[in-house]
Amino acid sequence: MALESSVLQPSAASELRDRSLQARIRAEYDEMPGLNLTLPQASRLFNCDATTCTQALMRLIADGVLSVDEGVFVRRGTRLRRRGRRMTG
Repeated sequence: MALESSVLQPSAASELRDRSLQARIRAEYDEMPGLNLTLPQASRLFNCDATTCTQALMRLIADGVLSVDEGVFVRRGTRLRRRGRRMTG
C-alpha cells in the first residue's frame, strides 16, 4: 500500500504543476490579449522546459484558449500581425 501511494503522489503533484502552469499562461494571455510567443520565448517567460511548456500550450489550444500560427502562440481569435515587405513596382 505504501508503494502504491508513493507511485500515485508524483502523478498528482505533476498534474497540479501542469494545471498551475496552464493557469499562469492563461493569466498572461488574459492580461495581454495581443501577446504572441514562440515556444522558446514561452519557455523562458514561464520558466519551464520546452516539453512541459509545449504540453501546457497544447492543452490550452485543445481548451480553445490559444491557437498557434506559424509557430507563434496567440490568444484564440487574435490574428498574428505579419511584417511583410512592401513591394514596389
